[in-house]
Amino acid sequence: MIDVIAAATAATKAYAGVRAFIEAGKGIEDTFQVVARWQGHASDILYASQRQEKRANPFKKLVFAESAEAEGTRIFAARKKVTQQRAELITMITYAYGNEGIEMWRECVREVTEQRKREVYAQQDARDTMIKSFWIVVLVAVAAGLIGLIFDAVATKGA
Repeated sequence: MIDVIAAATAATKAYAGVRAFIEAGKGIEDTFQVVARWQGHASDILYASQRQEKRANPFKKLVFAESAEAEGTRIFAARKKVTQQRAELITMITYAYGNEGIEMWRECVREVTEQRKREVYAQQDARDTMIKSFWIVVLVAVAAGLIGLIFDAVATKGA
């Protein structure tokens, strides 16, 4: 599962790179490669935070003593940071490259988002489904074994 904090750290590093590239006057291609890396991490943050809100894992709540408020605060902070960084990037890109740069950036965002949906997030969902299915099969097999033992014990006792 994608960790919100790890993705936020990576996004912050990528954002610093974008800012440095723009301030140094690097070429638009070089800058947008770094922007694409930042967008990937920002997309991870938003995806992971939405996913964590939808799927509360009771086992995780028992094992990890973090409160729901603390986790919610971390997710909120990460989302706000991405929003702030996005606004600053739009401003920097507009100043450095004009409206054409903004359109290129938006196209880059669309491409990265679609690629993430197709590849990374689909794999993550499939892996989670496979793990859950495995545990369901294990629990059903254990339950069937216990029921079989109970019937054997009852049949042996009645005979």
